[in-house]
Amino acid sequence: MSNDTFIREVNEEIRQERARAIWQRYGIIIIALISLIILGTIGYVVWERIAAGRSAVDGDRLIAAQELVANGDFAGAETALAALADDGTSQYPVIARMHLAGAQLQAGNPTAAVATYDAVAANGSAPRALRDIASIRAAYILVDHGTPEDVRQRAEALTGEGEPLRHPALEAIGLALWKAGDYAGAAQFFGQLVDDFSTPAGMAERARMMQELIAAQTGSAPAEEAPAAPDAAGEPDPS
Repeated sequence: MSNDTFIREVNEEIRQERARAIWQRYGIIIIALISLIILGTIGYVVWERIAAGRSAVDGDRLIAAQELVANGDFAGAETALAALADDGTSQYPVIARMHLAGAQLQAGNPTAAVATYDAVAANGSAPRALRDIASIRAAYILVDHGTPEDVRQRAEALTGEGEPLRHPALEAIGLALWKAGDYAGAAQFFGQLVDDFSTPAGMAERARMMQELIAAQTGSAPAEEAPAAPDAAGEPDPS
């Protein structure tokens, strides 16, 4: 046997001895760590399946509540939606509150509907798009059931350039001012809608009609008619 072969065999024996020593000392810990990883993976998969199952159940609950609304059972719908808002998973509580406010409004309770929309708007964990839609819907309700200040409190922050809900926000404030008899103030907001080429065509036409109505009410000449505005894709329905 050559010296090189002997040295290799000795080194191999040393490595094996070290491996046995490490295993004897840390083997249980290694097994425990591997077991924890396996159990953690299994637990995560099980949790995902449970969450998916709960989400499907919540979806069915929402559909059932919508059917109650469609059938005119607003009391039953409110009970079902309030329960889903309390114990639903993911974004279902927020969506349930939006539908709950709609059911409350259809049931003839605008005050409760505004309060529910306000709760969604104040929920910092809800998506901003839903919070803003809730604010606009509350503002439109308050056109008939509140003051211009109530409407502005909810809509004015959304009137800035580039805001997705700029147009319905301007319209809501304009309508509130008009109903309160502030024709000059209302005309300014309707004028912004008419002059903005990105205003949806239907909303721009309504704004022009309001300008003409204000002119007739005040005896002033209506502003020069602007060219018809093209449709703006993706504008949320404020109704």
